[in-house]
Amino acid sequence: MVLYETAISLRPPYSFERLLRRLETHPDPQLLVDVQGQTLRRVFRVAARPVLVSLQFAGSMEEPFIRLHTESTLTSAEQQLLEKTVRHMFSADLDLTPIYIHMREQQPLAILTERFRGLRPFLDSDLFQCMVKTIIGQQINLVFAASLTQRLLELAGDTLEDEEGRKFLAFPTEEAVSRLEPSDLRPLQFSQRKAEYIIDYARAIVNGTIDLDRVWHMEDEEIISYLTSLRGIGRWTVECLMMFGMGRPDLLPAADIGLRNGIHMVYGLAEKPDEKEIRRIGEDWAPWRSVCSLYIWEAVGAVRRKETWE
Repeated sequence: MVLYETAISLRPPYSFERLLRRLETHPDPQLLVDVQGQTLRRVFRVAARPVLVSLQFAGSMEEPFIRLHTESTLTSAEQQLLEKTVRHMFSADLDLTPIYIHMREQQPLAILTERFRGLRPFLDSDLFQCMVKTIIGQQINLVFAASLTQRLLELAGDTLEDEEGRKFLAFPTEEAVSRLEPSDLRPLQFSQRKAEYIIDYARAIVNGTIDLDRVWHMEDEEIISYLTSLRGIGRWTVECLMMFGMGRPDLLPAADIGLRNGIHMVYGLAEKPDEKEIRRIGEDWAPWRSVCSLYIWEAVGAVRRKETWE
């Protein structure tokens, strides 16, 4: 019996198809994706406890909504927290209209607003998870990063089963990761440095050196200064956190290789741009550089998925 069910409205246009296609090239060990049923299942932490949730895309691009249901018993406060987290993850309230108007003024980007109409950022559910995943993803490919993330979940996270006995992994808490030692992660193919950085980050949160609630009230440059005080966390890592954890609209991770490849392709450049050139090009994208970057990345992903590119 379904104990909690609700409908979550989304601001149109919202393309579930584009989101599902993007997930094909961005594997997430927490997600069970049913493309035909247009359903995602995953475990959310609600007030720290793991809850298995089903999310079914419904409606249309112009009248989109998500049917949420879980068989876990939730208090009213927990229901509100879960809905808030889902709305955040799916960028439910982002208005694409002014962004598209801005992008259409720049010919290389104009085609992307039609090709990928309704695509919007798919965010991590919390800042601890986002930072850990970003550190894991430093200088390795997406598939290997997903494998390392899954190993961390299996080691320190929680496991839930659905009614059919399928297992779902919940991202570990800060406390669980803080109790690890690098020697626990080394057999899982984590480098010594990467293991140290992840554990140091978790311990900084647990001991109060870093306050993630405070981060939400900071300006972009203030966040960068605050978090790069930790070992292994540089500007690119914090920019990714602000983009994919916080949904900040005007970030440009110019050191990103995928962005470099995408600008080279979309702009038809003779050579791949360096970081300085990317920042120059990106000036025209402000104040929506995060979403413009997403659409450039999606162009690269579409090619990888062998979608026709014209």
